[in-house]
Amino acid sequence: MSQQPGFPEYGNNPGWNDGSGQYPSQFNPNSGYVGAPDQQGSYGEQPMPAGQPGAPRPINFVPQTTVNPVTTGGAYAQADERYEKGARRGGCWRVVFIIALIVLVCALGVAGYILFSYWQGENEYDELTQYMQVDDSGEVLTLGSFDVDWDALRSINRDVVAWLYVPNTNINYPVVWREHDDQYYLKRTFGDNSAGDFAAEYGCLMLSGENQPDLTDQVNIFYGHNMRNGSMFNSLSENDDSEVFNSHRVYYLLTPQGNYRLVSFACDKVLGTSTDIVIPNFPTQEEYEAYLQERVDSSTVTPVPPAPELSRIKQLFAFSTCDYPDNHYRIITFCYVNDFLAADADPLEGNVLVDESDITNVEDIVDQRLS
Repeated sequence: MSQQPGFPEYGNNPGWNDGSGQYPSQFNPNSGYVGAPDQQGSYGEQPMPAGQPGAPRPINFVPQTTVNPVTTGGAYAQADERYEKGARRGGCWRVVFIIALIVLVCALGVAGYILFSYWQGENEYDELTQYMQVDDSGEVLTLGSFDVDWDALRSINRDVVAWLYVPNTNINYPVVWREHDDQYYLKRTFGDNSAGDFAAEYGCLMLSGENQPDLTDQVNIFYGHNMRNGSMFNSLSENDDSEVFNSHRVYYLLTPQGNYRLVSFACDKVLGTSTDIVIPNFPTQEEYEAYLQERVDSSTVTPVPPAPELSRIKQLFAFSTCDYPDNHYRIITFCYVNDFLAADADPLEGNVLVDESDITNVEDIVDQRLS
């Protein structure tokens, strides 16, 4: 076997093998085993003292070394922490977004339902205008020219007692009455329909339950909602202003017993808790006239032309609605009877002619609502 220069052939170096299969060695306490020809012995025959460098390792030897832990989580830990914080923040904003979305959907649903209830209520009353017509075929127009189909209205609601029409406003509605009850029709329409607590409650124009349904009391009180779409008694809610008050002073109240032409003369703004307004009748004429005087003295408007002498006002009609935005007050318009035509009377006898513009106005309202 050839030998490369400088590299003795394996097995021929006397320092490694003496031909007997034994490996001579000499223990050097500083460097371990080193080859030495004068000291022979097998690897297992010359064990190195335990703990010394180069000592033979026993079977199942486990190195007893201490490895310093390597810090590898610094950047990763910071990234994880930032991610967790971002995830928490993102989770919070996600929850806020979902809640806001739910609130928005609910708000849109409620708003849509309110708008629908407005449409539904107005549509119901628009259909009723077909039962109140004006007969303008004659040469003159009087209170007898108004024609209400009471039988048709009673077939819908037996509580109907009157129909109120106020020119130059949207007021053209039936009136109902229930004995000693001023609550039932607050949330029910003429057709006895209710839109619920979260919708627009039209209710119905109603005569106070403390009054007589044939309107024979000295003071007759009517109630109506102040609807934000301008319907019901909304136009009367601004009657505490003189200009508005004087723009529509004539009221037509039509009943099965006869038709009234009323004229307003005062408007009071009173607390809703007031108990000195709804007094149907008085023990004496003096107390009644004192009541009339109090209405004039506390009035917020100046009627043009002025009210007649109070002694000539034998009967009083009052129309009450709430005052926005706080609803703590009531705006009450007081009217006296300018003329009355009994249902069985001759329309041309003892009756003031109806203003032509009033007739045109009511016909326009009927046509608009039915179109």
